[in-house]
Order: sequence, then C-alpha cells, then structure tokens
Amino acid sequence: MTGTTRRIAIIGFGPRGLGALEALVRCARRSCASFSVDIFDPEAWPAAGPNFSPDEPEVCLLNLPLRIIDLPPPTGQGIADFTEWAGAEGEEPEAYLPRARLGAYLNARFSSLLASLPAGVTVSLDQRRIDAATRKDGAWQLESETAYFGPYDDVLLSLGQPQTRRDEQMASWEAHAGKHRLDILPAYPGRAVVEAASGWQGKVVAIRGLGLSAIDVVRMLTIGLGGRFQDGSYVPSGREPGTIAPFSLDGHAPAPKPETAAIDARFEPSKGECEAFRAALVAALSSDADEPLAVLTDALIAPARRILTETGAFSRADEVENWLVAERKEPGSQEARSTVEAIKGNIAEAEGRVAPSPGYVIGQLWRKWQPLLREIFDSAQAGAETAEAIVKFDEGLKRYSYGAPVDTLYQLLALIDVGLVYPCATADPDITLSPQGWRLQSAGRSVVAQVMVDSVLPPPVLEMVSEPLLTGLREQNMLSPLKGGLGVRCAPDGAVIREDGERVPGLWLAGRLASGSTIANDSIHDCFAETVDRWSQAMFKA
Repeated sequence: MTGTTRRIAIIGFGPRGLGALEALVRCARRSCASFSVDIFDPEAWPAAGPNFSPDEPEVCLLNLPLRIIDLPPPTGQGIADFTEWAGAEGEEPEAYLPRARLGAYLNARFSSLLASLPAGVTVSLDQRRIDAATRKDGAWQLESETAYFGPYDDVLLSLGQPQTRRDEQMASWEAHAGKHRLDILPAYPGRAVVEAASGWQGKVVAIRGLGLSAIDVVRMLTIGLGGRFQDGSYVPSGREPGTIAPFSLDGHAPAPKPETAAIDARFEPSKGECEAFRAALVAALSSDADEPLAVLTDALIAPARRILTETGAFSRADEVENWLVAERKEPGSQEARSTVEAIKGNIAEAEGRVAPSPGYVIGQLWRKWQPLLREIFDSAQAGAETAEAIVKFDEGLKRYSYGAPVDTLYQLLALIDVGLVYPCATADPDITLSPQGWRLQSAGRSVVAQVMVDSVLPPPVLEMVSEPLLTGLREQNMLSPLKGGLGVRCAPDGAVIREDGERVPGLWLAGRLASGSTIANDSIHDCFAETVDRWSQAMFKA
C-alpha cells in the first residue's frame, strides 16, 4: 500500500468505468474501507463514453427496447434506474431510444454517485490522456503529455476501443484518399459524419460494413440531413448523397429483434433448458472437452426444436443440427436469399406474421442466454482454442442477438426501394481504386464512391493496438496476448496475466480488450456485470 488509504487509478471512464467505480463504492459501504480514486478520461461526458455521448446525433439508436435494458439499479445515489428514469419522461417500453439518452443518464448517474460518496472515499476526474504507466518501488506511476501522477496501488485499464493500427485494406484506402483528396472517415463520432455530409450532396457514399453501425450511418445521411419517413415512404430533404452503398462480404443486414414483449416471450427458454445450457457451457470450457463448441451448441437443439414446434414452423428432424453445423464452420453461410428478401423475411419473423426459422430461433435463444454466457465464461479461464471458438461463434450470432429495431429495417427497405441505398455484397477483389474514388462491383452493377465511411470496428487484437499506454505496457512485458483474434490474457477478477502465467501486481483490465478472457463485452449490460464486482472485491483482498 502507498499509505493508509488505498490509491486507485481508473484509466478510461465510459459506462464500464462507471460500473467499476460503483462496485468499489458498494464494497466501501459494506466494509467501511477508505480509498481514493483518480479517473483519467479526455471525453467531455464522464461515464457516457464516446458511443453514448449526449452530443451524438439522436438518429443513432440503442439496439435494445427500453423494456429489456436491465442495468443494476444504483444504490444510495438518489437516482432511479434507466428504465424508470426514461419512463418518467413518457417513453414507452417498446421504444428504441437514442444512445445519447442513455449517455445523459449515465453521466447523471455518475454525478449522483459523486454527491453520495461514503466517508473515507474520494474521487477526482482529470481529462488528460494517460500515455504511459510504469511500476516502480511497488507502486504505479502514470504519465500524460504534461504531468506525472501517482503513486498508485492499483490501476484499472477501462479504455473501451483503444487506438488501433489500420488493417491493410484501410491503410491503402487512406493513402489513396489522401493522394486524391477524397473523404474517408470513421462512422463515429456521428456528429462528425453529419457535419462532413453537408458537402456530400449528390455524391456516392460507400459504407464499409453492413451491421448496426452502417445502419446508423444510413440514418445520419438521411434523417440526420433533414429527410423523413411518411406512410412508409421516404421524403428527401434534398441534402442527401446521390447513392449510399453499404457493403459487406455477404451484403446482408442484421435481423430485427422480436417486435413486442409478447412475441419475444415465444423464444424464452425454460428453467430446465437454462440448466442444460449451463451444464453444456461448463463442460465445453473444461480442459477435457474434445469438441467444445459442438458440446455447447448441442444444448441449443432441444429448445430450438421445441420453439419451432410451438410456433408452427415446419422443420425436418435434422434441420436445427444442420444449421448449427453450418454456423460453426462459416457463420451466415445458410442464408441464400437476396438482401431485400432476407430483410423482408426477417421482419415477418420478428413481427410474428410467419413462423420463425431455425436461425432466428437460435439467435434469440443465444441473446437470452447472454447473461448466463458471461457469468460462466468470464469466471472459467478457458483454454485459448476453446475461448477462440466460442467467442467467434458468439460474434457470428450477433446478426441476431444484437439485431436492429423492426422500424429501422422498414426504413432501410424504403430507402432501397427508392434507389437511395444500394447494399452490396463485395470483397476486396471487387473493389478497385481510381482517382475518382472506390469502384464497387456487385451483382453486375458498378458504382464509384467519392466518399468512404468505415463502420467496421477493429477486432480487439493486442498486436494491432497502437495506443501508447498499451504498447508501452507490452514492451515492459506487462501484457500478453491470447491467440487468434483475441485480446489480453486476464484472470476472472480482471488481473492482467503475464506471459509466464503470473499476475501483474496492481494492474487490472476490463472491457473489449479482454476478449477471450471475457465474452460478449460489447453489451451495455456487461459494463455492470459480475466482472466489475469480482474486480472490486479483489481490490480489498490484494
């Protein structure tokens, strides 16, 4: 200890940082412990993070209806949980709210926490960016561009999406854009996209990716520029690009979530099915599982068959198994419909107008088991190959489990119908560069985009991280990577594990960069899950 009061630094303070601080304060209230916390984060809205910043465009929506945003209620802070807070403002349970609204709530929740800290606990906030951390004389020293901080007993890295080197494709495209004075920018912050789009009227704008972030960009370039939807049709403002061309390898948009609570209830697993999934997950994560992913996905077969039968779906005896086999080998390879046909079909399933398909049922079951998946996986310290297989399976099913609102996909259909949006299935060989921009070739049609928006989030691979703080720690042999497309090796309580298997004293990590040590950590619910509780409890045991 650096003194009688434990000194803790939290670097990065979005929703996960808030969850960690709240967990610390809960421990302090129970144990009457004393500690000081210094928070370092350059963002303007503490606790919101860039993804939920209150100044982001309101066209960027949460991918969860209000009724299933189940954040743990704050204790002793004088503020309601998010559902009550938003409901008090007249929001309906089925509403998909702007992400900025959740960010405003998280920022207010942080303020209420500061106003109700127990005796012996102090919290400070500094907007300087930490560039380096070193351990000296049994404590941590931090460094920004202008100052030194410390010593600290403990440092929690809660950075969200760190700075990452561009992949080969994006690096070449950025060089091309710079040479020919073309616009290329990331999907977020959204306010920067909307501002830049004032000069894109009539141009072709390509969007790399066709997931939820790409749908956000489409909304920014339509509703965000003054357009509106009326009676199922799009009414343009005249400020829009000429064509918006989102593209991916398969050209498919994410499936919508069930439209109402009543429809969603059809996909609810039984208590026995939950216990069977729990047992299968524990078995899959054990060191003696031969085919861990198959062991886990076999637990989806019985509940999927039951739901298909109860909802009147015709299903061959082996249809669910065959779907899962294909998903394990190549996620999404089962889809043979065109983009528009798939969107229409998925909407019909989400609205309950047709019986659901095996994929839709499995995707909703997987969504409902996300809390259980995190609970078991995050505490297991699975082997690298097992972790990689399960994480990749989870990532593939996000096209269902992280699906979009039904209304948003109806709007996407309307934009496709009028020719404003042209979704493309295209790979790198089908994209060529010219002084005019990027030529996309798909299904016999060719378009040249003068603007490129990147909506693909870089994978949490430690080798690709360029954040100075993290590269410095790796050079000191403080961070070790898991294999494949995974992140940093951590213990279940968030302690960072070195290459030799030893814990790094006083260094902790939470969030996306821990992928493989944890799972499903892109969810807002994960920011307040058991991982931060385990970390806070470890603080007082170390």
